Amino acid sequence: MTLKKLWVQRPYQRELLYQFIREGSFSPLISQILINKGFSEISSAYKFLYPQLSDFANPFEIPEMDLAVKRIEDSLQGEERIGIYGDSDADGIIGSYVLYDFLSKISKKEPLVLLPDKNKEGYGFHKKYLPFFKANGVKLIITVDVGISASDTVEEAKALGLDVIITDHHEVREKPSSIVVTSKLTSRDSPFHYLCGAGVALTLIRAIRSHLYQRGFFSEKRPPSLREYLELVAIATLADMVPLLGENRTITYFGFKDLNDPFHPALKALIQSLGLRPPLTEEDLHFRIISSINACGRLGKAEVFFNFLKSFNPQERESYLRELQNLNQERQILESELWERVQKEIEVEENLPILLALFEGLPRAMLGLLANRLKNRYNRPVLILSMENGLAYGSARSPEGIDLLEMLWNLRDCFLELGGHQRAFGFKISKEKIPELKSKIREIEIIRPKGSDVLHLDAITSISEILLEDNQYSLREMQPYGISHHPPLLAVRGFEVRSHEIIKDKHTKFILKEGLKEISAIYFNDILPSKVKMLAVTPYLNNFSQRMELKIEDYRF
Repeated sequence: MTLKKLWVQRPYQRELLYQFIREGSFSPLISQILINKGFSEISSAYKFLYPQLSDFANPFEIPEMDLAVKRIEDSLQGEERIGIYGDSDADGIIGSYVLYDFLSKISKKEPLVLLPDKNKEGYGFHKKYLPFFKANGVKLIITVDVGISASDTVEEAKALGLDVIITDHHEVREKPSSIVVTSKLTSRDSPFHYLCGAGVALTLIRAIRSHLYQRGFFSEKRPPSLREYLELVAIATLADMVPLLGENRTITYFGFKDLNDPFHPALKALIQSLGLRPPLTEEDLHFRIISSINACGRLGKAEVFFNFLKSFNPQERESYLRELQNLNQERQILESELWERVQKEIEVEENLPILLALFEGLPRAMLGLLANRLKNRYNRPVLILSMENGLAYGSARSPEGIDLLEMLWNLRDCFLELGGHQRAFGFKISKEKIPELKSKIREIEIIRPKGSDVLHLDAITSISEILLEDNQYSLREMQPYGISHHPPLLAVRGFEVRSHEIIKDKHTKFILKEGLKEISAIYFNDILPSKVKMLAVTPYLNNFSQRMELKIEDYRF
């Protein structure tokens, strides 16, 4: 048994720590954790740990938000029908539903929603659907989680007499000549910068509601509640793996709590059908709820979850629930079969800094899943391509700290389409261009982030300190965790091992004791002897016992 990691305690400024303790009334342990998360001001640290609904920033700080709101107001006054064009993943489906539901409550005409099948069309705002909107009386199309690279489609829409508002959160490379509402046009320190697609949609309806309220639109009727959308947008935010900073922290903080007793009857029915009980965990969301939603989009049935949210008839909801369960089972089987095929057929060139995997006829909506599995297996940036009639549709995934999109943007002449996030994006390329792309990839130098074999400890502590009531409360309030907001990593010492148990022949469970205080600690997928003297752990709340427990990351004898 060998130690895999070097333990390094994060440095801190002693005076700043004392300031957080004296003036912020944080405990020493929580002060150190917050400082290590980058907070140097007590007010911002307190706002992060204990958000308030009043923390939501002014949505009109996003460029062109005022133009979007004015155009939507004109549409409402003119009793125009609004079209919504959304992406078919969890983020896009939820964002489209939130916008649809809000507009349905304030518009005299029901919005028309379209969530195209990625397996048939690939990712993007496709011009082929513009006549569909035109034929159904739509004058204004609002995109959700898509469209930031669709300049051609925007120009085609103009030619057909259709206005377009793009709402998106992917990287902006060439802004379309229409109204564009995107978090990526704000500065990196803006609370909006890291919003997901549904987060941008939520910010848009906050702006619409505020503007219409000031204009007297709700003088004779109650404005729609916005709180009930937070549980949905929290799911989308966690599903899209965006940093939990700024508005995302506030959205997920309240939405995560609301999911324990959802406002929305469909979410309540889904949670019950999955056999989950409150309080939910991040694992419940990622591996049960989000996977069920994404299964719809991956199998070309995004409308199933959209209609499930839309339905308020119990019998109809039950029918959609059964379809959701069937789709998720089908997705699991398909993913397993495809992964087995990928492992058999893949040819790995060790001298390529980016793994380029080319296949025939893989479902487009499954490419992201497969790319992510390849990235995890080979610990390299991955481009997975599926050939169809001379064109390759692809998905890219990259380890943390590597901006793969920026690297390939310099090779954009090779691609027909290219866009998304820094570490997760889609593309389209002609068959003839693939050799050129491979040749240019050979010249790329991948600089991996340092410290991948190092555990950066937030603090050295004890069982009794972790179990202090104030610390347990603050650690609970830190949830949910995600990108850029990881659980604290603590070194624990000064304990006795009261009991030691091997679970299912592969996990090790300890009961650690310090004085009268005891806590459970578990090490997954390995068997440890009982004579451990020091542990690197992350605290978590056990969903069943409701007690604070520890997940062991590493150990010292």
